Amino acid sequence: MAKKGKSSGGSGTGTVRAIGFAAVAVIAGALSLFVLYTMIDSYRLQIAEAKKPEDKVMVIVSARDLYQGVTITEEDLYAVEIPPRFLPENVFLSPEHVVGRIPRERILANEFVRSDRLADPESGIGLNAVIPRGMRAISVDIQGGQALSGFLNPTNYVDILVTIEPTESDGTPVTETVLQAIFVLGVNSRASGESTEDAAKRGKQKPTVTFLVTADQAEKVAYGEVLGDIRLALRNDLDVDFAETQGITSLDVLRRQLEIKTVVRKRKPVVKKEETGIIKIIRGDQVTEETFGADGQIKR
Repeated sequence: MAKKGKSSGGSGTGTVRAIGFAAVAVIAGALSLFVLYTMIDSYRLQIAEAKKPEDKVMVIVSARDLYQGVTITEEDLYAVEIPPRFLPENVFLSPEHVVGRIPRERILANEFVRSDRLADPESGIGLNAVIPRGMRAISVDIQGGQALSGFLNPTNYVDILVTIEPTESDGTPVTETVLQAIFVLGVNSRASGESTEDAAKRGKQKPTVTFLVTADQAEKVAYGEVLGDIRLALRNDLDVDFAETQGITSLDVLRRQLEIKTVVRKRKPVVKKEETGIIKIIRGDQVTEETFGADGQIKR
């Protein structure tokens, strides 16, 4: 009877252990399923977020080249959508803020229209809107060869030369460069980006060139126009460095011509030595020598 009781107690302990292991397995399985479900749900949310269309904003872009001094119209603009993270600074999001404004410098086609590229709205319209504060625009009557024979265009840079005739009978004319690297605002009333036909709509205009200058430079241009003849020297748009000049008179030109002639006269004439050679002519048992010059002729 004692042995039988011992066997019954061992069987009960095994059952408890089996139930415990089963419970642990169920709990572990449930936790694994929960973790797996959480991961799947997280991936699902990430995929849905990736498929969600990104927010975009409308930005105003130039439809064609926009030129300084020319009023912007609605046909000159169009809008594009870009993500906010790519949004440049100082751009316009609505065409209402751009139409009627004046570019202070050239804006290329398909370029974002920035506020710093436009003149102040209070500056008015036309050429005066693109004149920076502290600067002036002055026009000079120039035509023909003085205006570079049609090669001059708005936005070019020029040097202004003045030839002053003598006030006394024994004086000599003087030519000096009074201003360098001066910006050209307009030519014959034609502004930047404007065709000759469009400029002609304003009526017949005198042949003039309009410069962008400071107040002091405007005085020099006006005084030079009164004193003598003004001519322009076209410069490369990237070459705006100052060049030291001394001016020139007719005496300087004559003096330099005399110096050139004197140098030429002092040169010694170069005498080219005539190349010669000797050949031997054998006739039987007789041997003779003949001399020939550079022209290949035998000298006698």
